[in-house]
Amino acid sequence: MAVSAPLTLMVVDDQALFRRSLEDRLRGDGFRVVSAENGLEALERLEEQASPCLVLLDIVMPVMNGVEFLQVLERRRDIRNVRVALISAYGIVDRVALGSPRIVGRLHKPVEMGELRQVLDGQLGSGFGRANLPN
Repeated sequence: MAVSAPLTLMVVDDQALFRRSLEDRLRGDGFRVVSAENGLEALERLEEQASPCLVLLDIVMPVMNGVEFLQVLERRRDIRNVRVALISAYGIVDRVALGSPRIVGRLHKPVEMGELRQVLDGQLGSGFGRANLPN
């Protein structure tokens, strides 16, 4: 299914080196990528996004953590075209019992690109967005 705008990925993580590394790899795969260092900054960036968005969301962050971000996102009726893949290095990503329908994946740091591409393929195949992924 064709969509009018390409899928935008947002990397939300307080670790600058991890964030930049993931941004570079995703841009290399042909995605448009924006980033934020905490949940509050991510919400501000989402207000600027007009296209479908998949948020790669760290759980443990200062200012506004991933759980708080999701709680605010669930209450926002004006931000509907956003899906979330949770990411954590602390082994809690599978234990976080968030039943949000926005959650489309749970990834462990360090993120394996093959696992991330499976999450992205699932979203692209659902008509949520599109991009050119390498085979």
